[in-house]
Amino acid sequence: MKYLIYARVSPRGSDFEGETSIPMQINYCREYVKFHGGQVVGELSDEFFSGKDTRRPAFQRIMKELESGGGDWDTLIVYKLSRMTRSLRDGADIFEKLFQQGRGFVSATENLDFSSPAGRAMLGMMQVFNQFEREQSAENTRNKMLSIAARGEWPSGNPPFGYKRGARKDNRLYIDERNSAIVKDIFEMYASSSDRTREIISKYRGKVSKTQLFLILRNRTYLGKIVYAGKEFEGKHEPIISQELFDRVQKRLPEIHCYNRPKAQQYPYLLTGLIYCHCGNHMTPQSAKSGDYNYYCCRNESCRTRISAPDVEQKAVEYLKNLDISRETIEEALNIIRSRQQEERSRRQPEIDQVEAAIRQCEKEKSVLLDTLIASRNNLNLELLEALNGKIESVSMELERLSARRDILNKKLPPEEDFYNSAIEILRQLHRVSDNLIEANDPFALRQVLLAGIERIQLTLDGDFQIYGSSPNCKGWQPGRESNPRPTA
Repeated sequence: MKYLIYARVSPRGSDFEGETSIPMQINYCREYVKFHGGQVVGELSDEFFSGKDTRRPAFQRIMKELESGGGDWDTLIVYKLSRMTRSLRDGADIFEKLFQQGRGFVSATENLDFSSPAGRAMLGMMQVFNQFEREQSAENTRNKMLSIAARGEWPSGNPPFGYKRGARKDNRLYIDERNSAIVKDIFEMYASSSDRTREIISKYRGKVSKTQLFLILRNRTYLGKIVYAGKEFEGKHEPIISQELFDRVQKRLPEIHCYNRPKAQQYPYLLTGLIYCHCGNHMTPQSAKSGDYNYYCCRNESCRTRISAPDVEQKAVEYLKNLDISRETIEEALNIIRSRQQEERSRRQPEIDQVEAAIRQCEKEKSVLLDTLIASRNNLNLELLEALNGKIESVSMELERLSARRDILNKKLPPEEDFYNSAIEILRQLHRVSDNLIEANDPFALRQVLLAGIERIQLTLDGDFQIYGSSPNCKGWQPGRESNPRPTA
């Protein structure tokens, strides 16, 4: 199998949240691929980019290859799932494109392979947890900023034009004498002049743009207020203008026009990419011009069959609610795991011994080099010194590679007696998560559950439809009829 490695570190670098460096991530992924008998055909990385930023150069290249069907690789591998994305919405888009192209995804340190049906189900759950962690962090930050605003101080970002901040950790706003005079003049000119906008822009060209002008004129900070998250608090700072002048300006300001999205763009189509017409073609989401009727329509111009979106989505949700996992399925999965565990134990040990011996040899060689360097530091010429440093660096890199290899080989395997109870508990937890997401009225989370649990929905000639689960143990389902087996390729 051909693998493409992707690595990323955040803007705060590898010392943030336990992140490893890009070389370490790539090295670990190389060892994972080697261990599983694969081939690395490419390595891409984004340094100092947030996981929330989808405009990362290397990430964009991967997305373009997925959209065009290019790229000579079968599976995308990362050090950790969060290296690719922390966003549920972005994650849904990324993995849907991977699955549509028939490509896999592997998280090396989490030992997760999302190219299998079971991995796909787990993927949906993990993406939900990643999104929850991110939103929880954002909520904590928001609450902290809100408490600062409630104290009458400036919570975050650059202060408004006309004010400046104090020393470090001093969030109070202070008057900027020069720029505050400009703010006063702007308010007075706008309240009195008939051709006020043009005159102000002309007078303060290079200082204030037209967009900045209206932001200034609507900003209640100049009244001595702090506005944050839709709430207003009394500020500790000195106001620049009076309430009377502010009110006069507000009466002259143009109205802010808000445009609502059309109804057709508001409906969250949950089954995009999963529904197929009886003729075999994909069915795509569409809406009537009014936006009151939302449906999936066959892409085949000679067919153009339609099906109500709410109806088929409701049936899909009911299907997930009624899913159950039998004891036989769990036993079968456990037998496979036990067999693979025994194979892994016998397969790993000789290489573990070999790697451990190589590490000891590298550590001994590095120690000798360092002792030589320290003992002869006053007698070495520059050329010899550089050669020694180069050799030490080379041995250090080899140690790093061997250590990553050892970590992969030494991954702890759970005792056999823990398999059954752990499997049942995991399945119970997944059921709880799925049930909560189905009832949460969150279309993005619900779509993840649907993607994890359903592989395909096929419309039948009589206008009914058949749902096939993503697990080989799920049976085909048709409303009001006996269960049918999954179709064979």
